[in-house]
Formats: sequence, C-alpha cells, structure tokens
Amino acid sequence: MTETDTCTRCGLPLYISSQHVWMDNGVITAKRDARQRLVLFECGNFDPLFQGIGEIIGVPIERLVIDASRRSTREYMRFVVPDDVKETIRKREIDLRLVFDSTFLIWRAMGYGKLSLEDVRYEGGEGDFITVIAERPYSVPLAVGNFAGSLEAIVGREPGVRYEETAPGIYRITVFEAENPPELKDRLRWRGYEREYKPGDFRPERCENCGAPLALQEFRWDLANGSIRSSVTGRRMVMTGPSMIDPVFEELERELGETIPRVVVEAQKRFVKSGFFAVEEVAGEEGMREKLAIRGLGYLRYLRVGRRGVQVKVENVALPLLGVGLAQGLYERAFQVESDVEWELSEEGDLLVEVTPR
Repeated sequence: MTETDTCTRCGLPLYISSQHVWMDNGVITAKRDARQRLVLFECGNFDPLFQGIGEIIGVPIERLVIDASRRSTREYMRFVVPDDVKETIRKREIDLRLVFDSTFLIWRAMGYGKLSLEDVRYEGGEGDFITVIAERPYSVPLAVGNFAGSLEAIVGREPGVRYEETAPGIYRITVFEAENPPELKDRLRWRGYEREYKPGDFRPERCENCGAPLALQEFRWDLANGSIRSSVTGRRMVMTGPSMIDPVFEELERELGETIPRVVVEAQKRFVKSGFFAVEEVAGEEGMREKLAIRGLGYLRYLRVGRRGVQVKVENVALPLLGVGLAQGLYERAFQVESDVEWELSEEGDLLVEVTPR
C-alpha cells in the first residue's frame, strides 16, 4: 500500500483509513499512538483567525503558531518514522530527498497541500539546509511549522525557518540548523490528549472494504494537489492535530492575561458571522452529533437552539474555543441579534456553552 492508494469501494485514501481510528465517542486517534488525536476540520478559517486575534490584541502571533505546529509535528513524526530509519538517515545512508518525497505523499493525503523539494544540503554540518516549494498550503504558519517539525524529528537537530511567497499561493520554505530563542524553550510544550475519554454511542455505517465511516464519502480527496473538500459545502478541510492550535491560545493567555480566551472566541465569532459557515448546517441534534464525531471534535451530548439562546454540551471536546465562537457566531447570524456567551471546560474534557441574546 502507498499513500496514494484509495479504497476501491468508498474512495478513501488507504493511508487515512489504515493509520487512524474513528472511535464511538467523537475522537479520532492515530493507530500507532492513542495520544495523537486528530481532527478533520475546515482549514479556511485558520489564517484569518490568527490574523484576527493579532489585530484584536495588537500583537502578531505568527511565530507562536509556527512553533506550536513545529512541536506537535515533531512528536507525530517521531512515531511515523521508525527509529532504525531515523538512525540510518542521520548516518546519511538514505537520501533525504527520498525521505521527504514519501513524507509529502502522506501530507497530501492529510490535505496539507502540495509540497516538493527544491534544494537540499545534508552533510552533517552547520551549513545544512533544505528548501521546499509549498503550493496552496492549508495554513501558511501551520505548514511552515509542519515542515520544520518533521525535519527536526527525522534528523534530530533544532531548526530555524524562513519563508516567502513567490507567487500567489506558492511559498518557498527553507529550514536550517539554528537554535531557537531562549524564551521559546519552555513554551508550547506539546501535550498529547492523554486523559481517559468518556464513552459514546456513535456507531457510523462503515465501509466493508477498509472499515472507515461511510460518512467520509462527503469529502473529496485530491491527492495530486494535497487538498480535501466537502462535496456539500465546497470548503477545504485538513486532517491535523488540535495540539498544534490549543498551545498557541494557552501561551497567549499566559503572556497577555485571562482575557485571551474571549479574544479567541470573539475572533472566531466574527469570522463565522462573515459568512464562512451556513446557519443551515446546524440541522438538528442528531445531525450535528454525526458532524462533530466524523470530524473528531467530540461527542455532542445535547444541543438546544432557539431565539432565546443556545445550550450545548460536548464531551471529549477538541478545539473548544473555536467551538464556542462557532456557536455564538451561528446564533447571531440566525437571529440577527447581539449576544453574550459563557462556557465552562472541565478537566475531563466536557465543554458547556450557553449563548443568550443581549
């Protein structure tokens, strides 16, 4: 099996179905390491969200996003690439080009975009570097971090990065050996989702051939260009780790204060109200339960929507602040009112949200 093989029955890339598990409680995990949680998420709002947060607080957060993505990808790739293979690479017995050609095939299946090697020097010295061309990456800072983190996992050396847009949607990314600033040493430590998940009763119909949920047939994988799109909404999707996103928000809160979670929610709400999501997508409790579970965002315990407000409870939640902003933004779009929102996130991973008209 290669990363470009697809199921002859449902059309899903076999890498996706063979390397990931859709659990009955709204969680997607990597088969090789259950700590590695993933989500299938609309990626078109990532960069506008990061930009919106920076505009609200007056401080760009691009570097924090890159570093969070780098650390998360580094841990994921440590499990994807066997230790004996990494050792062979570090002895320069395997061409690094071949290694990344295979890695980029995996990333295409995950919806990261089309990456290709442009130039590489790997001789074990300080002058080593590797340059890639990224075409239509799912998120610019997250993709930069993905590349830097994967290289760090494989060669075991701390990376520096620089990148530039060479044409619309085309980026040249160079990674080289460079110790990161001391202030980043203790930041953004990768956290796996190691807590015990609550059970659920999500029992999707599955493909008889590959075992993946048949609901994934909504999505169209373009393996040549590294993109995934919903055939229902037309939006681009990506399969990625929430641990690339959550640490950014936590670090901002540590540095800038407890108002940051509300800033994140407000930025997400504004983006949702701009028209990215449709009100019609909230099609009843059962429909939303399946949508969240298929995307690995958690198990919807209940959803109550009306003019008087919204009440939501999601267990085993991923990306909770984005979920809060989504709920508030859709409510305000649906009823054309301003609102207030309160939420509570328990240590067990339960998210309670209440939106009320102002």
